[in-house]
Amino acid sequence: MRNWFLIITLAVLLSGCSPWIGLHNVELGMTKAEVMQQMGKPSNASGNSNEEYLWYVPANRFWERYYVHIVNGKVEAYGQLGAQAQPAQQ
Repeated sequence: MRNWFLIITLAVLLSGCSPWIGLHNVELGMTKAEVMQQMGKPSNASGNSNEEYLWYVPANRFWERYYVHIVNGKVEAYGQLGAQAQPAQQ
């Protein structure tokens, strides 16, 4: 019985309600270095000379994907992959 309690408690802690990722700290216009300081090393990165995507996968929600789109060294867009895009506020 004690083992089951431990297993259930661990499962609840590891699968928390919100993703374990610092996307809420990212803002439009940030540099790549600032993004990586807030969110850490990306799971993957792709792009070319002036455009880059940083891809993040939360440890506790491996089925979700988050991106940061960087153009000319500044954040142009970010969010959850597949989520409804919101227009940028000026």
